Amino acid sequence: MPDYLCIINPASDRWRSGKRWEEQVEPVLKARRVNYEVVYTTGPGHAIHLAEEAARSGKYGTVVSGGGDGTLNEVVNGLCRAAWENPTLPLGIFPIGSGNDFATVLQIPKTPEGMVDHLLTKGRRLVDVGRVESPDMLGPTAPVRYFINNSGVGFEAQVNLESRRITRLRGFLIYLVGVFRALKNYRQPFARVRWDDGAWEGRVLLVTVGNGRRAGGGFWLTPFAEVDDGALDVGIAKAMSRVNILRLLPKAMNGGHVDDPAFSLRRTSHVSLELDIPTPIHTDGEAIIEGTRRVHYRAIPGKVWIVTDPRRPLAEP
Repeated sequence: MPDYLCIINPASDRWRSGKRWEEQVEPVLKARRVNYEVVYTTGPGHAIHLAEEAARSGKYGTVVSGGGDGTLNEVVNGLCRAAWENPTLPLGIFPIGSGNDFATVLQIPKTPEGMVDHLLTKGRRLVDVGRVESPDMLGPTAPVRYFINNSGVGFEAQVNLESRRITRLRGFLIYLVGVFRALKNYRQPFARVRWDDGAWEGRVLLVTVGNGRRAGGGFWLTPFAEVDDGALDVGIAKAMSRVNILRLLPKAMNGGHVDDPAFSLRRTSHVSLELDIPTPIHTDGEAIIEGTRRVHYRAIPGKVWIVTDPRRPLAEP
């Protein structure tokens, strides 16, 4: 039986991931005589099914996500669906997509040789995931969705929606152009936010929920988050003018926004939001709801085994 099942999303990074896999990564696997099987995703949600099926089959020692953070999100959801109570089958990551924020935080190599060497290591790190629930959620995991890196309500998710409509750019430029498009279309909702030992209400630009530290291909929105502390880092950016949004966002590229009076950060095991207007949500860079008024997050400690060196420190801005 194969030691590894590689779930490859060829459409990731505007169809560049499939080429990277075939021309760069797969030849290294073959040269190292790695015992693997490969399967390609054919559309949204397919990786969820493939990962769940692989975990339930008992045929593989490790499942590998090949793509970006969106592909990783689907593989994580499939593994979590297959293991409701126990830690999942080990998960390897080939960061061949566009953003690759979670792989960056874990300092997983991005060269083909480095990826394969990293996959073949004996190291394993047990990490948390976040769980998001909303009555308006649709799709193969409704009404529950897991995320391993980051989720966001509001402007962050609106940027994601706008980015999906951009076809001629790649990488961080997609998110940057998405920001300017979102500025034209986004309404800042009134939110009631409750967490473990506190509450806040007011108009918000965004609420970001981090298990990892970086999101959006380069924004360190929750720069102090730990992937294995059993908690989520929640950041609230108060409503502000377009000028102040453009002033705050560059700070988030190095984590400097955490010192801004318009932004507050707390660590909690759960957080609930009630919003006065339908507001979008994303998980790991993929929009899952274009408009909801209620959402609940909670941390699921020690859920996913990641193939990585557990002694390697997390990346910092």
